[in-house]
This record gives sequence, structure tokens and C-alpha cells, in this order.
Amino acid sequence: MRLLTLCMAVFCSLFVGRKTYAQKEQPALDFITAKVKVQPDFDTKSITGTVQYTFDVKEATATFFIDAQRMTIAQVLLDAAVVPFTYQDNKITITEPLAANTSHTIAISYKASPKKALYFVPDYMGRDQIWTQGQGKYSSNWLPSFDDMNEKVEFDLSVVYKKGYEVIANGALKETKVLNDSLQQWNYDMTHPMSSYLVAMAIGIYDKVEETSKNGIPLVNYIYPEDSLDYKFTYKHNKEIFDFLVDEIGVAFPWQNYKQVPVKDFLYAGMENTTATIFSDAFVVDSIAYKDRNYINVNAHELAHQWFGDLVTETEGTHHWLQEGFATYYALLAERKIFGEDYFLYKLYESAEQLTALSQSPQATSLLDPKANSLTFYQRGAWTLFALQKLIGKANFKITIHNYLQQHQFDNVSTADFFEIATEVSGVELTNFKQQWLENVSFPSQQALAILTEYDFIKKYLALAGERTQPLAGKWGALVKALEFPVNNYLGQEAVYQLAGDTSQEAIAIYDKAFETNNIFVRQAIASSMSTIPIALKEQYETLLQDPSYATIEPALYHLWANFAADRAKYLEETSSITGFSDNNVRILWLVLALSTPEYNQAKHSQYFKELTAYTSPDHHFSTRQNAFSYLESMNAFNDQALLHLVNGATHYNWRFRDACRKILDDLLKKETFKKKYVDLKEKLSQSELEYLRRKMEL
Repeated sequence: MRLLTLCMAVFCSLFVGRKTYAQKEQPALDFITAKVKVQPDFDTKSITGTVQYTFDVKEATATFFIDAQRMTIAQVLLDAAVVPFTYQDNKITITEPLAANTSHTIAISYKASPKKALYFVPDYMGRDQIWTQGQGKYSSNWLPSFDDMNEKVEFDLSVVYKKGYEVIANGALKETKVLNDSLQQWNYDMTHPMSSYLVAMAIGIYDKVEETSKNGIPLVNYIYPEDSLDYKFTYKHNKEIFDFLVDEIGVAFPWQNYKQVPVKDFLYAGMENTTATIFSDAFVVDSIAYKDRNYINVNAHELAHQWFGDLVTETEGTHHWLQEGFATYYALLAERKIFGEDYFLYKLYESAEQLTALSQSPQATSLLDPKANSLTFYQRGAWTLFALQKLIGKANFKITIHNYLQQHQFDNVSTADFFEIATEVSGVELTNFKQQWLENVSFPSQQALAILTEYDFIKKYLALAGERTQPLAGKWGALVKALEFPVNNYLGQEAVYQLAGDTSQEAIAIYDKAFETNNIFVRQAIASSMSTIPIALKEQYETLLQDPSYATIEPALYHLWANFAADRAKYLEETSSITGFSDNNVRILWLVLALSTPEYNQAKHSQYFKELTAYTSPDHHFSTRQNAFSYLESMNAFNDQALLHLVNGATHYNWRFRDACRKILDDLLKKETFKKKYVDLKEKLSQSELEYLRRKMEL
């Protein structure tokens, strides 16, 4: 071990501090630091600010630019002197001769009302919440900066906002200053450079809990005050994940601290802004939701990006797998530490099946195609690393990762950079490997299968899966064996799914055994797959309503309600206090079923309908709203309030939610009744909502 460490240190010391310029959009210049001061305004959804960059001139140049999307530029100072500039809605261009080997400053004063990258979202209590999303949206929408991710800068942010709020940004909080009775300034400091898309801030009302990693890195976790009881399960294993990844990656955490903050209506699961991950508050979970839909994977994935993406960053989209594939792989390793090897192997098997199916579709691409989809970048990227580790060995793989990160720290990388080191460390010729795993369009399914079948669990799973086409009589013994104590989560689920709702006496005997396992995942499989419930299993199926799993309760409630009309009131009473996940899945289903049960609390039906339509409001998370819209569409029960909220959803910044709302709206507008209603409601629409609706119909 000592020799291994020494070799790694000697090899890497030759390369630390290297910086490349050839691939940059402006290779003549090197921007070094940025001092940013901004003041967002929630009421006007705007931001005013100044940014001062220091930069070195590597080669003489007569012109240079800084990206800035749809801003009002008040002033530009070059070396403290006002200079003329041109601005065409996306770039500030300065034409000024600059000599080689000189250093300068440029300061920009600006104002912007961003349409993306900076979001003003009232939280669930109606309080201000502001957050950024740079990747894929460009930080230059709210901060004059660099869309070119090869331009790395040390950003120090100062943010002015209302007293009483928390402001989170990149780096270490050096000080807070009270400016007046209502405003405060937060000053953050970074010590190393990063790409502009990783510059971030989040503002809101939060409590925070501070931990320290075993190596002394401050870990700061934020939570809404009203969700304080959910902190334990939201951030469960947080420190364990951090310490594990530092050890597994083999390179010290490269930044001053690490912060995580949940926000409402986030665009993705999470975003790995340097030192400050912003994630969807859909992952704020209680003890029950933790079992079904926890933050573990996203937590580990975004943390891994602090090395793979933030410390070393792709030069261009062709090499995006160097970020997403690596983060996916290391997140899987962290999950293996927590949930066990069978979990890890099943996830790899599951993704291999998906990648194999993708290979047979028109959407199939190689891993190095910059237009590849997320399944390719994330899962095929992770598989590539797993296969590489198998090929060159664990020790060589770990040295490769260490040397790769050390040699290219705070720099940009290509796939060739990584494989050059892997080849040198391992001494293995990797040309064929790269062709199979990176360059070919088809996923190497046979190679993946060969790797997986080295493990006994996968052999057992595939043997059981091989029984799927067999009649029940021919596989009865295999299914029973899969449900024997101690039952394996995945083998038990597979056994249940193979019954496919069979209600024969032979199948009922197996279902009896499945119920008796008391395995939460086996029981989830029963709840989701048994739509027709035999009388012989009614009593056992009813116990699913008491399971500590919202993923079980939701389908169980529906299937019981659908199968046993005489007992509908009983099932509704039993589940009347259950909300479910953050998208209110159980509660919304409950309301729909209650409204569809005339004999149940008829006097309260108007109250139930009012609650159901209220879930379409922007006051709720977009996933809750989407659930409510979907049910209202199936019931053909849109009232005026829901119709207004639907147009609001159709103009939402989250494209998945927006598209779902637009599809429902398009279907409604095929009916003259709803067209007339919207004519009557047009005065209640905002300007942007009205403009969108006018593109759909005459108003």
C-alpha cells in the first residue's frame, strides 16, 4: 500500500498545475478571478449586479467578449477606465488592442430579467425562493460570464437580499453584513477555478444542520423549517456517503466545504454546482417514503460530480460521459456500500437490459455522440467504467482515477486524456475496449452478460427469469423456492411478477407464501401486479393498506376499491389520513375514489372536489399538479380554477410538466365547451398565459 501511494504521488507530481488553452473559445485570454456582487428582486423577477474579472493576455488581441444573455449593460470598465462596447443580446464585445503577456481587469454593471437559469419561485408557504440552474441553461442569463466551459474562473459571490433569509452560494461564507433595516449582504469566497455553468446561488427560508467529514470538510445540509422532522431520512447516510467517496475515489475532496439545499419545482433531480448542490425537494422524505423514493442515489451522484465535472470538466459534449458516467458509477458504488451487492448488481443488470433495448432502436448512439441521450451518457458510461475496472483490475483502476484527477485538476479533459492514463498505468492495450464500449452504436450486451454472470446472485436471477415463458406447473417449485426465508428482494419480486395475476389454486398457494414473507418489495410487487383479487386472498391483500410503503398503498387502495364495491367505504376510511409522497399520490387518488363513491360521505363531496382542484395550483409542486390534472381529465371535471391553473402549467419553465399540461389543454380545446369557457376566463390570465392561449384559439 505504501509503494502504491508513493507511485501515485510521484507520477502525478509531474503534471499538477498544467492548464491548456488550445480548446478554449478565446485562447488568447485567460480569465483568472471574478468578483461578483448581485441583488435579486423577487417582486420584479430581476437581478442587478456588477462583476469584475481579472485576466491575462497570452497572445496579442484586438477584441474579446463576455457572454451575457438579454441584459441591460450600464457600463464597462477596462482597467478602471470606461470603454466603448457593442452588445447584441448575447455577447458584450470590447474592441481594444491588448498586448501579449499583460494583465487587466474588466468590470461590468448590468441588469437582467432572466427567462431561464435564474428562477423566482414562491415556496409552499408563499415565501420568496430564488435559485439558479446553469448547466444546459447558461449562467450568462443572470451573470455576464462564459458559456465556454473551458474558461475556468475563481468566482467569489456577494449577494444582497432581505434579512431573515438564507443565501447559499459557491465556496465558504466569509462574512454577512447588515446593510440597513431590511437588507443583508452575504460574501462567499472560492479558492479554485470552475466553469461558469457551476456558479450558483439559492435563497430561501431554511434551517441548516452542520456535520464534519472524517477529513474535516464542513458539510452543511439545508431543510425547510416545517420539514425538520424529515431531515433524518432526507439526509440519511449523508456523512457515510461523503467519507466513502473520498476513500473510494482516492483523491481528497477538492473544495472548502459541501452544501446541499432543496428547492421547489427544480428542473432536474439535482445539480452539482461547485460546493453547493441544489436538488429537488421531492427528495425530502419521511420514514415511509425513504423506503420507496429516497435521496441516496442523487446525493451520491451529485457529490461524485464535485470531482468528475467540477474538478475535471469535459472539453465538449462528445466527452459528457466523463461527467455523467463517472458520477453514475460512483453513486452505484456508494449504494452498494449501503444497500448491498445484490442491489448493485441488479441495477447494473436493469440498465444493461435498457441499453440493449435502446441499441435496437433508432435513438441508439455511441457513447461519444454529443447528442446521445441520458441513458447512454449515464448508464452506458457507468457500465464502461465497471467493465474497465474488470479488465485492468481494481488496483490499476484506482491508480488511473487518482492520476487522472491529479493530472487534470481544475482543467478540462477529453476521453483520450483518461484512456492515455489508463493504458499507461495498466499496460493493457485498450483499443478494442474503446471500440466496443465507447465507439460502437450497439451496447456490448454479451460482454456485459459475461461480467454479470461471474456473480452467483445474477446466475440465480437469470435462472429464475428464464422460467417466464414456462407454464405455472413447470415452474411452481422454482417460484416457491424464490420465496423461501430469507427472501431475496429481487428474486421474490420476480417470482410474484411471473404469476401475472394468475388466480388458480396453485398460484394462490404461491401468493400465500409471498404475503407471508413480509418483505416490503415482494408485497409491492403483489400490490402493483394483482389487479384482480381472488376472494381467497382478499383478507391478506387488505393488509397491504397498512404497509410502510406509499408505493404499495396507492395501487392496493385502487385495486381493493375496484374489486370490492361493498367495502369501498371501509377502505376509504382506513386510508383517509394518508398523504403519500411529496406529490400527494395517495391523497389525490383517495379524493378521486371518494368522489366516485356516491354512498361515501356524500355531504362532503363538494369539499373533496375543492381540495382536488386546489392541488392544480402553483402553490403545489409541479408533480402534485400534474397528478391532479391527469385525474381531472379522466373525470372530465375541470372547473374554472383548474382551467386557469392548466394554462399556467402550459407556460411553466419545467418542460416535462409544461408539455404534459399542453397535451391536456390541446385535448380540452378540441371541445367547444372549453373554448367558450376560456373566452370567459381570459381576463384572469396573465399576459404570458394569454399570449400562449391566443396561439391555440381565437380570444
